[in-house]
Amino acid sequence: MNREYYKDVVIEKNVKKYLKELDDRKLVIYSPTSINKIDIENNKCEAVNWHFITKNRANIDNYIMGVSNKIDEVITLGGGSVIDIGKYIANKLKIKLICIPTMLSTNSYATNKVALIENDKKVTLNSKMPDEIIIDNQLLKLSMQENIYGLADVLSIYTALNDWKIANEDIDEKINFEIYNEAEKLLNNVVSFINSKSLKEIGENNLSLFNFIGEAGYITNVYGTGRPESGSEHILAKEIEKRIDIPHGISVSIGIILMSLMQKQYNESIMNAIAKLKMLDNGKKYGLDMKIIIESLKKIKKREDRYTIVNRYNNMDDVDEIINEVEKIIRKNKVDLN
Repeated sequence: MNREYYKDVVIEKNVKKYLKELDDRKLVIYSPTSINKIDIENNKCEAVNWHFITKNRANIDNYIMGVSNKIDEVITLGGGSVIDIGKYIANKLKIKLICIPTMLSTNSYATNKVALIENDKKVTLNSKMPDEIIIDNQLLKLSMQENIYGLADVLSIYTALNDWKIANEDIDEKINFEIYNEAEKLLNNVVSFINSKSLKEIGENNLSLFNFIGEAGYITNVYGTGRPESGSEHILAKEIEKRIDIPHGISVSIGIILMSLMQKQYNESIMNAIAKLKMLDNGKKYGLDMKIIIESLKKIKKREDRYTIVNRYNNMDDVDEIINEVEKIIRKNKVDLN
């Protein structure tokens, strides 16, 4: 698998200058926080706050009807939500999509899927890849913590691959070993990268983070589903995110720790990577505590389309020992979630 898969669509340039040159046929979808970081001084382009469109599929479809004859290109300026909306609009209108990530908190810039809301439920839909990705290092440096959170979706390969082996053992789900080995190789490279650098060096190495996080997304594109990097840890993360508004990287990190214990595959080097990246340190600020974790675990639902360790548990009330272990690990790493 070619690690240089997006070399033809990545351009390093000054985003502020680029945005000034856009004409009135260009639609810029932005997040408010991104506009605070890079003021759009050009009034020619159509610029819209993603909160106005929302991630509701029906709202986006209504918006598309109003702009379908007015735009010939979509530019996204922001993180995962902005990128998903832009990918969906560009795909529906069959027009060019340019992605300007202002943070690397998810791998949405490297996948052909979008996560939207339909009938009050999150749905995953097929979409398109960006035709061009613009990287501005100075802009990305303003979101250092969010960029680091994106590595959680690479570390989650650990529990996702364990879930794949469990599915193979329990229901004879076939393992694609080419994909499996590529995902495992990426995981090992990322753990080595984390171990070999200081947190400051990791946070300042935007191009490496972009490549690592993007390749995780690309692997799922090649396989056709998120199986190689999304398993039981993401199922738990989804439950946590139903209850509190929290960065995805934090909820996934909790999922990795807890599900690796349930899989009986707890790995000290993965935990050390999570600790070094300080993935959980701001959890309490977002409302995360052991009560939320326990409640989320006990309400977890099996995914019909993806067999994981969760399927082996008939009753999530019987996980007290696992919860005790999680509390010990969190205390050991001096994270306050009480």
